[in-house]
Amino acid sequence: MFLDSLFSPLGFAFLVATICAIGLLVIQSGVASLEMGREVAAKLRKIRVKSLLLIGISIFASYFVLLIITNSQQISFAISALAISIPFLINKYRAEKVIRERETAWPEVIDSLVSALQSGVSISDAVLALAEHSPSALRANFIRVKNAVHKGEGLESALKREKEELNSAISDQVFETLIVAKEFGGRDSNNALRLLSEFVRDDLDVLEEIRTKFGWIKNSAVLATVAPWILLVLLSSQRSTVEAFSTSSGIKILACGVLMTGLAYIWMERVGRIPITARALQ
Repeated sequence: MFLDSLFSPLGFAFLVATICAIGLLVIQSGVASLEMGREVAAKLRKIRVKSLLLIGISIFASYFVLLIITNSQQISFAISALAISIPFLINKYRAEKVIRERETAWPEVIDSLVSALQSGVSISDAVLALAEHSPSALRANFIRVKNAVHKGEGLESALKREKEELNSAISDQVFETLIVAKEFGGRDSNNALRLLSEFVRDDLDVLEEIRTKFGWIKNSAVLATVAPWILLVLLSSQRSTVEAFSTSSGIKILACGVLMTGLAYIWMERVGRIPITARALQ
């Protein structure tokens, strides 16, 4: 019975979903900017066994739980194929949360620099002080800058390395402003940082407004994607539903449902993706 299900159209859909999930992990693991020649190899090295284990756990856990609820191998097999995406969605949510925390922390960092410069502290000392007083989302980056400077590395090279590590347009603007201010100095450094703080706040406000407007549309689309499968689980309490999806036609319908749900979600993510601000100061 299990081998028949494995080599059925539903089993084929399950295999395709597994391959797609592993591919998504490959794509997601390459967060840093990489050159095309090294991109695939670098991303493959970043795949962790933990991620693959999470995929396996999500598959088998959802399969056995649904088997108990629905008493149908076919329905449980179909929904557990969709459960492959759970680790990917969790990792994606965590990555987006980290990026948003870093973005929203930059105005506070700039304000700290402006306050330090107004009190007569040099730019180098103001940047190094951020290792202790910066927001937690960016503190690790400034701790690395401080450690590098204490080891004899120049502040400019340390900032450039962290700029590449953060890989965002906002960090490029802040670090390049600090590098120019460190190199040329002058009384205009404070004015430049204040102006940059205003620009960053305006950009973050606009971006947050866009995310809010797109968020409820995206959540509605996710609910519309999940709702038919929840309804199927509820209907599986009836014996006639289980018997209907145990036939070859029912298995084909489940297979098509898995593939169409996956395609619909990928298309929704593609359409609802917010463009990332280009890095003009790389």
